[in-house]
Amino acid sequence: MKKLKQVCHVKETAYILYGSDEALTLYHESLDALLKSDCMDFDVVTFETQLGKKPEFIIDIFEIEGYRIINRTIRNRLHDNLCKKVKNQIIEPRQQKWLEKKENSEN
Repeated sequence: MKKLKQVCHVKETAYILYGSDEALTLYHESLDALLKSDCMDFDVVTFETQLGKKPEFIIDIFEIEGYRIINRTIRNRLHDNLCKKVKNQIIEPRQQKWLEKKENSEN
């Protein structure tokens, strides 16, 4: 959190990746490693220091084991990736149920 305090004094917008050890290890390996993985134990936030806001971290879905300061482009890619992963978790089961219903009605 020391790095976050330094950012506060500079009065700039910071982008933060935080998450589980698995997510941060994948990110440390490479951005693509995290993007291509099934790991969803991370989130990204925008910390707008000029507005006097503190970053809001989701703490009840996964254990936060660390964070990294990232740039806006990486924040946007990670946010998009996380949205797609969550969407797939919702859509795939629905499609499977629909296929099963269709198959059952044809029999």
